[in-house]
Amino acid sequence: MKRIFCVCLAFAVVLSLSGCQSTSSNNGKSRAITLKISTPPIGLGDIPGVGESEVSDMLALAAERFSAQYTACDVRFEISRYNYMDEKAQLLDKIGTQDATDIFFAGSWNTSAWADKGWLVPLDDIIDEALRSDISSTFWNQNTYEGHVYVLPYHQLQNTLAVNRAMMEQAGLDAFIPEPDTIAHWSTEDFNTVFAGLKASIADESTYVFMMYALTSQGDSHIMTLLQAMGGSLYDEEGNFAVNTPEGIAALAWLKSLDDQGYVPKDAENIEFADVIDLFGNGQLAICMSNLTNLWDYRDQGLDVFPVNFPSMDGRGYAVATTNGFCVFDNGDAEKIQVAKEFIRYIYSDEELMKYTLGTLPVNHSVMEEYGDKIWMLNAYRENSENLTTIVRLDNLNWQGVRDAFYLNIQDLLRGTKTPAQVAASIDETCNTALEQGRPH
Repeated sequence: MKRIFCVCLAFAVVLSLSGCQSTSSNNGKSRAITLKISTPPIGLGDIPGVGESEVSDMLALAAERFSAQYTACDVRFEISRYNYMDEKAQLLDKIGTQDATDIFFAGSWNTSAWADKGWLVPLDDIIDEALRSDISSTFWNQNTYEGHVYVLPYHQLQNTLAVNRAMMEQAGLDAFIPEPDTIAHWSTEDFNTVFAGLKASIADESTYVFMMYALTSQGDSHIMTLLQAMGGSLYDEEGNFAVNTPEGIAALAWLKSLDDQGYVPKDAENIEFADVIDLFGNGQLAICMSNLTNLWDYRDQGLDVFPVNFPSMDGRGYAVATTNGFCVFDNGDAEKIQVAKEFIRYIYSDEELMKYTLGTLPVNHSVMEEYGDKIWMLNAYRENSENLTTIVRLDNLNWQGVRDAFYLNIQDLLRGTKTPAQVAASIDETCNTALEQGRPH
């Protein structure tokens, strides 16, 4: 058996030590408890043996399976699915009311701010050594605030870049194409060579080499990743933006040079992330952001693509990982909190429920090992985990404020209204101001 089932055995011990207080008979169980679960429409991709699914589908199955085997309470579930733009009304405004959510499947950048406000409970007590060792420290660190885990990561999106193979071959760049079913690793200088070769081979004025956009904050984390192309880091040791360095300025100058050389779409400051995705899907862009789910989609569309990491000086490159997972809100009911935790922990012990991570990318080593030879590119992304980097730090309590400031600086860069050095200074000033506004005073 794989390690996921070892985790299951450890969970049985956790269950035996906890449960609801018996107050009345209900089909042989103690009193009924209803847990409210909220989630936005987070897609989980094409699940083997299931088909296209969302988180709400997985949660419905999890609720059914958990209730059927749970003996400490007659536990019932209410699962609500709301649109992203309705998060405040459907989630935050209900805190402290009878309609408050107990469990949230987190697709939000703002969970650290919620933890800081005391709205969430730590989940450390349901993380045994078997589960902790089954998930990369990168993901634990990403979901830890002030020493406590507040989001139990369930699945990840490992963002790389996708490259149109036919356009590479047409440009005579076969030497940069990796072996089948693997991820390419190019240095920043390699990218420059590839960009020049692709540009020389493209005759159509509506076709471009590389993605670039700055109309909105969407996709900003990918531009932030590119700012590490010259060896710099986004942050200093205190967690403040530190782009105003020789390496950061050089990266901004490099991005501007891509615009000046016509490698990126014209007037990129006036287009958004979705636009370049469309260009790539239409064969009008050679290199664009991607993850494993996107690769499957492109293959289904008939596009022959391969992944490459974001550029780095050493040639290993960066893959940016973000995770979605489970939070428990503190609604003042200790018994409901305990059952909510046990429900979440149960999910990681159930093989059928963990299969729902296979439509995107699992965070559990055991799941990736179990299915790595059965799912295209899964092993490649598992092996690429050593090159993971993160953009969002959990101690950033005003990430939306950062996003609202960052893309405006990239607009200034692309328009040429500020030099790379001026933009670097402005990124640090405006983004750090946003971070400071979110910190406790």
